[in-house]
Amino acid sequence: MTDTSDPAAPLRFHHDLADGRLAGLAWPAADKPRLVFIHANGFCASAYKSVLGRLAAKYDILAPDLRGHGRSNLPADPERHRSWNIYADDISAWLDRLDRPADAFAGHSMGAVVSLLAASRRREAVPLALIEPVVLPPMVYLTARSPFQRLMRGRIPIAAAARKRFDGWEDRDGAFARYARHKTFRNWSAGVLADYLEDGLTEAGEHDIRLACNPMWEAANYEAQGHDLGAALRQVSGPVRVLRAEHGSTIVNKRALTRRGIGIDLLSGAGHLAPMEAPGAVADWIAASLTRPA
Repeated sequence: MTDTSDPAAPLRFHHDLADGRLAGLAWPAADKPRLVFIHANGFCASAYKSVLGRLAAKYDILAPDLRGHGRSNLPADPERHRSWNIYADDISAWLDRLDRPADAFAGHSMGAVVSLLAASRRREAVPLALIEPVVLPPMVYLTARSPFQRLMRGRIPIAAAARKRFDGWEDRDGAFARYARHKTFRNWSAGVLADYLEDGLTEAGEHDIRLACNPMWEAANYEAQGHDLGAALRQVSGPVRVLRAEHGSTIVNKRALTRRGIGIDLLSGAGHLAPMEAPGAVADWIAASLTRPA
């Protein structure tokens, strides 16, 4: 870990797994419950510093960069990508190497689902706070696990858009300027864009700045729906709470959650990228959800 004089700033960590290195950020607090937070597709742990820094007084926080994201260097082959189980495998292997287990999980979007998949494999029951999990109609998952999975390629608009994503700048300032002009980032809280690009960009060479998450890998994630979300919901033993955004929510199939007694809270005025738009409100919700009686 790298030392820092700012108590609100995270430390960096990395752990070796079987096929590479898992990196991430930590807000250490040995006397506090351990919270593992997992980021969304295309992002990285640094994008959530405004959320997690607000929780650092209450939790011992570990926020990994998933395979193909941020500073982790685990191989990510979009041609072989079929489900988000690969992330749950990585998180499970990483957790087994830590000094103590997770006391709680939280995550955003794809990271919320990965948190659920990983928690469903643990022997110990832990609470989960899931922000905008991707919950799709059953037919999507069935198709993704069938011989017709290849038909999903190119048929999901957000994946097609990711494949066309601009990727390549001479310097970080140029990347920041391009992102700052985009309408997607206009509602983000001050400082969050800089936090995201801190580890969301990587130096591929001299005057060659690239996205840490290759757009082809980001696109493949949208199509890789072969994981069994229903089984994970049945197997997880700890209490689960979900936060839904008012606009553009990825919780398409709410019944998959409510039929299992999972409470869904609404964050009014926010979109799917709620942690970037309203980090204070999201941090407060995480803390309240993890301390709420089951």
